[in-house]
Amino acid sequence: MSATATAEVILEEPVEMPSFNASGGQVPEEAVVSYERDGVVCLRSAIAPEWIEALAQGMDIAIEQGTENDKAFSIANPGEPGFFFYDTFMWQRIDQFKRFAFESNAADLAMQVMRSKSLIFYFDFMLVKEPGTSRKTPWHYDEAYWPVSGEQICNLWVAVDHIPIETALRFVSGSHQMRDKAYRSVHFDPNDAYGNPEPLPTPPDWDQIEGEHEIIYAPLEPGDILVFHSRTHHSAPGNSLKATRRRALASHWLGDDIRYNDKPIESDPPYRGENLVHGGSMECETFQRVR
Repeated sequence: MSATATAEVILEEPVEMPSFNASGGQVPEEAVVSYERDGVVCLRSAIAPEWIEALAQGMDIAIEQGTENDKAFSIANPGEPGFFFYDTFMWQRIDQFKRFAFESNAADLAMQVMRSKSLIFYFDFMLVKEPGTSRKTPWHYDEAYWPVSGEQICNLWVAVDHIPIETALRFVSGSHQMRDKAYRSVHFDPNDAYGNPEPLPTPPDWDQIEGEHEIIYAPLEPGDILVFHSRTHHSAPGNSLKATRRRALASHWLGDDIRYNDKPIESDPPYRGENLVHGGSMECETFQRVR
């Protein structure tokens, strides 16, 4: 497969989703209803500036570590000035990410949006698209990668930089409700694939499909967050901008009804915790209770 970027015709132009102010740490009821309807909600000024600064510092450390650990990956097209870097489980080795997971208001925001009375921190995942990186994040949904079952699981996606429409995450509104349609996990690197995949089709390329579905997005400022359901289909374009980085932290949270689902597939991330039993709680040393 050629790594050369080609122009892509978008058949379904994205529409800006509703957004809600959460600067006081409280999620409005209208935002929760929006999440339940669309599978994603945008909360403005949800994370304080001091936490955004801490995350930026932690990302610099993670990038500097680079390939020194087996959890970081850099995916870029040859000859491009930028790069697409992602890393996971940073909280286990970088203090800024650990403090964010266990001391910031992120857990409380996730609990409110999911209407959960308890919360387990699943893992963190950082994404950096430098200017001049054409690599697209493929359409996918998170549950396809994970050994979990249940409804109260979300991705709390924190903007560390200004993220305009050109680089904004895109979602298929309401796709978390497509219970009769399951798809397999797809690797972010088109030249790689997961071993032992489920016998399921790959997710649709929603940009290329005409139909009744609606693609929604939200431009973000540092401290704004997107909270989305584990079955909501999403994607992101590359970063064709000349001078704007796109850094974001995805933190994943498990609520009251989430159970371990021992799928016989290669999961991503590959860490399945300690002594978990099919149908039982996900709580363990790797996936710790925070509320």
